Amino acid sequence: MSRIVPASRTHCGYNAAKSVMHSEDPTRIEGSADIPDSMVSVGEQVGPYRIEGILGSGGMGKVYRALDPRLGRHVALKFLSGPYAAGTVALERFQREARAISALNHPNVCTIHDIGEDRHGPFLVMELLEGQTLKQRIAAGRCSSDEIISIGLQISDALEAAHSHGIVHRDIKPANVFMTRQNVVKILDFGLAKSISRGTSNVAGMDIQTDVRVAETLTKSDVTLGTIAYMSPEQARGEDVDARTDLFSFGVVLYEMACGALPFPGDSWAVVFDAILNKAPRPIGERNPETTTDLTRIIEKALEKDRGVRYQTAADIHADLRRAKRSMESSTVTVSVPAARSRNLVWGALVVVALLAVLGTMILYRTNSPVTSPSEYVQITNFPDSAVAPSLSPDGRMVTFIRGGDWFLSRGQIYVKLLPAGESRKLTDDSDVKYGPVFTPDNSRVAYTRLVQSGTSSSWDTWTVPVLGGEPTFFLPNASGLVWTGGREVMFSKIMGTGLHMGVVSSTETRSNEREIYYPGHERAMAHYSYGSPDQKWILLVEMDRTATWQPCRLVPFDGSNDGKQVGPQGACTSAAWSPDGKWMYFGAYVEGAGHIWRQKFPDGTPQQITFGPTEEEGIALAPDGKSLITSLGIRHRTIWFHDGTGDHQISAEGFPSLPKMSSSGKRVYYLLRDTSTSRANELHSYDVASGKIDKILPGLAIVDYEVSRDEQEVAFTTRTDNDQQPEIWLTFLDRRMPPRKITVSGDQVSFGPNGTLVFRLLEEKANYLGRVNKDGTGRTRVSDVPILNKGNGSPGGEWVLVLVSGTGGNTSVETVATPLSGGTPRVICAFNCPGGWSPDSRFFFAATDSAGTGSDTGRVIVFNLAPGATIPDLPDNGIPPSRDRVPLPANTRVLEGGYMSAGPGFSTYVMSKTDIQRNLFRIPLH
Repeated sequence: MSRIVPASRTHCGYNAAKSVMHSEDPTRIEGSADIPDSMVSVGEQVGPYRIEGILGSGGMGKVYRALDPRLGRHVALKFLSGPYAAGTVALERFQREARAISALNHPNVCTIHDIGEDRHGPFLVMELLEGQTLKQRIAAGRCSSDEIISIGLQISDALEAAHSHGIVHRDIKPANVFMTRQNVVKILDFGLAKSISRGTSNVAGMDIQTDVRVAETLTKSDVTLGTIAYMSPEQARGEDVDARTDLFSFGVVLYEMACGALPFPGDSWAVVFDAILNKAPRPIGERNPETTTDLTRIIEKALEKDRGVRYQTAADIHADLRRAKRSMESSTVTVSVPAARSRNLVWGALVVVALLAVLGTMILYRTNSPVTSPSEYVQITNFPDSAVAPSLSPDGRMVTFIRGGDWFLSRGQIYVKLLPAGESRKLTDDSDVKYGPVFTPDNSRVAYTRLVQSGTSSSWDTWTVPVLGGEPTFFLPNASGLVWTGGREVMFSKIMGTGLHMGVVSSTETRSNEREIYYPGHERAMAHYSYGSPDQKWILLVEMDRTATWQPCRLVPFDGSNDGKQVGPQGACTSAAWSPDGKWMYFGAYVEGAGHIWRQKFPDGTPQQITFGPTEEEGIALAPDGKSLITSLGIRHRTIWFHDGTGDHQISAEGFPSLPKMSSSGKRVYYLLRDTSTSRANELHSYDVASGKIDKILPGLAIVDYEVSRDEQEVAFTTRTDNDQQPEIWLTFLDRRMPPRKITVSGDQVSFGPNGTLVFRLLEEKANYLGRVNKDGTGRTRVSDVPILNKGNGSPGGEWVLVLVSGTGGNTSVETVATPLSGGTPRVICAFNCPGGWSPDSRFFFAATDSAGTGSDTGRVIVFNLAPGATIPDLPDNGIPPSRDRVPLPANTRVLEGGYMSAGPGFSTYVMSKTDIQRNLFRIPLH
């Protein structure tokens, strides 16, 4: 049973944990022996205020209860005291708190009424609150999940307001969070607040330059004044802080509320610092199993040591807390029974109602009962990043998965875990791209696909690694997505010919008796995964079409006699499974942007969605008894960041943005945005760098890719028809003075070319080519007869365009090539997929060298200074070497961390996207 902590009064800048007022003697303070004698006497007049008693001492001042007789209200007066009562720097710190608080005017931030000065020195006049601090509340026992969310929403709202005014609190802790008797949360004590606003303008009267100078002067004392246990890693290292520092401290507060203990405890500063910098907190589920899964994920993300993968804004954590609240509310069912006027009538009615209810429930359960229930989900892993691509051992006792990154083409590592509660063991430790881990039939090893790139060659091969640990060993070349179909027979995907034409074949483990089962008709299409039915007569396939877009799953006969048909929901199918009796087909699919699990009766049933909610489910590992499945449940969050001379600045907060591009002038950023709350398709938006204003450019148009002209008058874009087979290229004016005009069909990846033309990827029946068309739709032609896989950016003058083609290093290799549009010799940029482009002024060329074709937002971008008059950097014949080869980079280069990028003039500004993936494995019972 929680002990009761008496309520306290406080002003909004002081920790009142030690000062509990008694109504019968307003000058007596319980537990105040450590508070020195007041320098202000009870009954003394300070300006218009009459002192009634001392409330307590804070880190740098004393606080008094006073009456304002003009308004008849009680207030709190705060004076500097002790060593902080003198000195210019201390005074500036004190004034900074006043300015910070007055700038916000937010219901969850304390109110400042006045500022004054008398013979005792300067003072603040603040709101007098009644209630208790969060520190006192935590001392009474752990908080429930709904209480944590309620308090957390108010704290995050206050932090969002502070950060939007360029103010970082730097001392978020339970003692600085007050809870009034009306359950209103107030953030206290902005004595350590620091401005982070860009430029030299002021915020609510705070001179930025003065504020920064004061902060630098007080760096060492800030460390002693702040509470060590709530510091962020960057604070502990003495680095510059930003809004994400407050979010880490907020995460510590949320953890303490949930667990009743600190995540980074220690008996000394050194021990606490070491824990903050190097150690993971004890899992929340071990300390408090009643904490909801959503709330656990929120706290873990807030406590990320790398602030680049932590929550980036208070608005983001506020939105996740709202979703967690909605999820809790939606899982609560209330049943009420109306009062009756007669006892006999009540009993008679209840008997009839009960019989009807039982009968109705039986009928409903048999005809339309839910297949899954979120209340029955059981969490299996508890990582702060991601656990994806689950696969069960044949006996159902182990699960293998990838930790880190996304489910496909991940640079994460292979793990294995003994169910239900064994320790997760890491089996690999390399930087290669990998996917599709599965167990061997004897449960002794895990096989997985490993995409290896070296020099001019690349290969999609199968490797295996022992489940008890050991070195990975090579198993089969040109074999990806491998699974066993019985005994020593396997089924896998194989690249045929050159490029990336991938289909499914079967053979023995020694590659004997190899036969084709299914190959897509187009040379750019790829079948990546295959799942055999229990009777080995049918196969479910996961495939991409000629534009590398995931398709609905395909059902084909195992004997390869025909190409079968699409099954499951009409969306991007990324995983599949069979029930043990072969009567049900299961699909992991993204339908209208939402990723969930579906099932369908074999062979011609109607697809039925069986998981729901704001989170996504990816991957299906069906238990041998068919009574449950394991999936990866979580979220993907992508943000767009604009970089200039003052650093990185987040543009997008909500939704799922993609394809950010700088304008030629560097004054705007364009990007596509999908509203995840409504699952709307991508719409084109623009961001004005100077004002921060965001506009929707072409509302209502679902856009696949786009290009804005150099003069920012026109935009060319691609859309798809309902059957998703014939992408269409359109052209319109950005100011919408005329309706869009359809230019051509069966094309995508459009950009503006030379002499009033559009350049695009020409989609033909068997292969793709580089195409060109006039803006009026005439003159459509191939630029060359060399098939291409993808088309990239063009040079500012339209002389060159980047394309991905089949390489010369083997049948699985690819090359990124700069192709001249007016004739000439193509130039190899790199012997792999390295998306890149030019700065608008043609002074720089850049290439993302570690994406490996994954579309990853992580890796490195190499920036080349171009010689005067040059359009292509001076590179070796084989282009930029892979980073794993450790070949020295050419001169006049620099390296940036990131993935997809678009540059502005002079490369002083650029924009890039960053993706954060949070997923863990869950077991879901099936009904």
